[in-house]
Amino acid sequence: MKSIDVIERKPSLEEYIQLRKSIGWKVMQYDAIQTGLDNSIYCVCVEDQGNIVGCGRIIGDGGTVFYIQDIMVKPSYQEQKIGTLIMEKIMDYIDSNCKEGTIIGLIAISELDKFYKKFGFIYNENNRFYRYR
Repeated sequence: MKSIDVIERKPSLEEYIQLRKSIGWKVMQYDAIQTGLDNSIYCVCVEDQGNIVGCGRIIGDGGTVFYIQDIMVKPSYQEQKIGTLIMEKIMDYIDSNCKEGTIIGLIAISELDKFYKKFGFIYNENNRFYRYR
């Protein structure tokens, strides 16, 4: 990693698809992906020398419920704190924009329990993490 930049922006359709494929996630219909990206509340991308290596976004109603979605890091960049950089930026946004009582959630595998607990999330048996502001 020579030049890691964390940028508040939506990934392009192509970047998003590239990241999903790199981590083995299913790629949905392109128009559905574009609609989802367009309706995101907040997005952050991580780039290495101008190339996207990770991203994350927030979806929800913008008032009472926010969901952290699509925290993705290319395999060759995993375990280098890129996911932490993404989550820190997302949590900064949440701390600055969510009102008291807001529900902040995410769905993730239980193996990430320790990672998301660092950000104040509590895991339940349905692979969902919640945090209340």
